Amino acid sequence: MSLQSTITFKISSMDSLGQGVSKETNKITFIPKTFIGDEGKAEIISEKKGVVFARMKSLSLSSPSRIEPICPHFSSCPSCHYLHVSYEDELKIKEEALKRLVYKLNPPSITVLGSSQRLEYRNRIQLHYHLPEKKLGFFDHQAKTIIPVPQCSISIPQISEELRRLYSENTWIKEAPQNSPSGHVEIYWLNNKLQVSWNKPYAEGGFTQVFETMNQKLKEHLLLWMKEKSAPGILDLFAGNGNLSHQLNSSQRLCIDKYLQIPGENFYSQDLYHNQALSNVAKLLSQKKFQPEVLLLDPPRSGLKNLQQWCEAIRPKSIAYVSCDPHTMARDLSNLNNYQITHLFLIDFFPSTFHFETMVFLEEKT
Repeated sequence: MSLQSTITFKISSMDSLGQGVSKETNKITFIPKTFIGDEGKAEIISEKKGVVFARMKSLSLSSPSRIEPICPHFSSCPSCHYLHVSYEDELKIKEEALKRLVYKLNPPSITVLGSSQRLEYRNRIQLHYHLPEKKLGFFDHQAKTIIPVPQCSISIPQISEELRRLYSENTWIKEAPQNSPSGHVEIYWLNNKLQVSWNKPYAEGGFTQVFETMNQKLKEHLLLWMKEKSAPGILDLFAGNGNLSHQLNSSQRLCIDKYLQIPGENFYSQDLYHNQALSNVAKLLSQKKFQPEVLLLDPPRSGLKNLQQWCEAIRPKSIAYVSCDPHTMARDLSNLNNYQITHLFLIDFFPSTFHFETMVFLEEKT
């Protein structure tokens, strides 16, 4: 197919990134902000071998599932992906996406934990800025530009209020670091206080999940699973402040992560992506004469590629894997031949977007 500015599309399915999929040409076309049954014209943004990425220009036929987006920024904002359809349809698409990713793992049926609210849930957002262009907002990687969002609908009210203040009369321009023409700002509601950080590391004030209500749901199911066990020892990898393991009944607990300041007793600082991480932790376990029965991990989006080596070295009887990226989770679990998945959860930490959290429980095969 020759590269042309406009093409005709007909959406037949959705991909795992919240994009409509059209097969009307000899190349598969991916178009955000569309849904199954939509037909119309789209502008080509980029083209690679076998695929085209496009932006919707007009609709000649709307999907029966399409609704009016509640957010005024939806059509241009890159953050949300599903506000043009019902929440029930959003959850169905997410469940189908997870099924496709994990079917080779022979999992049980998926338990979907949906949210009671679709908007006003995020306690932290990160915006990009560009002083010469006087732009503050989310960065659209497809269009290579910053999209202003003075009325972000998924932020909690405290953050929305701060957004209105920053955008009012371009107040943010006076507060942004003048020695950095471009960068980012994080607006964070933490411990009932608003925190605004310019050009600092992500979650600079301390990491918490962006949706506390769903975080509690996740921990409730983790607690129920652990109650079936008799006070096992827990090794908590990528533990952060111990969010997942602190409430669990255990005979012994060791939390591992990369810390600037050690949060407390039973915490150990280690970059878990360092090539000596496993041997260092194994040595520590040996010194403590600690054989953990449960391995708990909640890695970043990159996952833990050598999870199989960790399991071979530590030999836990049970594993709880919490993930914000089901693609890397499926990859990491694909080689665990000595373990069987017993529970698989889709936990909607990120309503209105294609993102979601997964939690998988595994038991050693007998």
